[in-house]
Amino acid sequence: MNAMLAAHALRLATPRRFGCVACVLAFLLLVGFARTARAEEYRTPGLEGKWSRRHLTSPMNSLNILVGPGQPMLLGARFGEQGVVDGGGAYLHLGPLATPNPGQEFWLRGGVAFGLTKDWEAGALFLPFRFAPSVTFSSITVFITRGFRFKNWDTGVRLLFQTPYKNSEGERVWQLNPSIPFLFRGDVFRLDTALVLPFASRDWRLGLSVPVRASVNLNPHLFVGLETGVAKPNFNDAHDFTLPLGALTGYTALFGNRLVDFTALFSWDHFWAPSPYPGNSAFDAATYRIGFGVVMHSLVQ
Repeated sequence: MNAMLAAHALRLATPRRFGCVACVLAFLLLVGFARTARAEEYRTPGLEGKWSRRHLTSPMNSLNILVGPGQPMLLGARFGEQGVVDGGGAYLHLGPLATPNPGQEFWLRGGVAFGLTKDWEAGALFLPFRFAPSVTFSSITVFITRGFRFKNWDTGVRLLFQTPYKNSEGERVWQLNPSIPFLFRGDVFRLDTALVLPFASRDWRLGLSVPVRASVNLNPHLFVGLETGVAKPNFNDAHDFTLPLGALTGYTALFGNRLVDFTALFSWDHFWAPSPYPGNSAFDAATYRIGFGVVMHSLVQ
């Protein structure tokens, strides 16, 4: 039964069915515009409500269950051959320009984030499973952030790392993504960016990633955004510099004392390569990622 559901999900995610996804998103837009909610209808005491006004780190004593994409603590996280790591379900269509073995993959990653204090946040994606083309799992992703809050903007220091794996020589390799995130919080406009330095021990791989996400709240519930930036995973590779392009949408709802974000994402993670590999096109529209899921925010009693 699970295999049938996974196969059905993959069929829905193909470009041929992508118009159906667009119709669903359009319906959400109409629902969002149909009714404007008061602040107390989408915010519970102690938790932040509207997407555009949330801080870089989670509120103190809050617990976030991460089973959806688009959360700021994972913005720009890239780990070697895994590429972008995000929460929730993800359908990956791998084109011939991105890998010597084109195909399709279906991932489900889940975890938690804790607001330790007003400025400290920590968590992990500890359920990193791949269900297609074969069942396997990847390394656990851990993150910790020290934020600094100001009136309309936040910054901080963040470290993401993964539990080690063994390379072809049997050596343990640690992958780290230290970064300096920046967030601007307006009434309806939000800008997320970061300076990320992906690094791998043993292989001594060092790179640079600068993700940029601009998003707006169309009303207190509904938010949409665009993502781009630059990514250079390995300074020793002359042809791996790429510019991604993607879009994010989400809907915030209140269920009892829990704030819930329903999120969906579409991204070309290798959209344009200014200096492509010899014989390859600079544009790669055949490699894309569709993410979806939910993120639940609650207070620890």
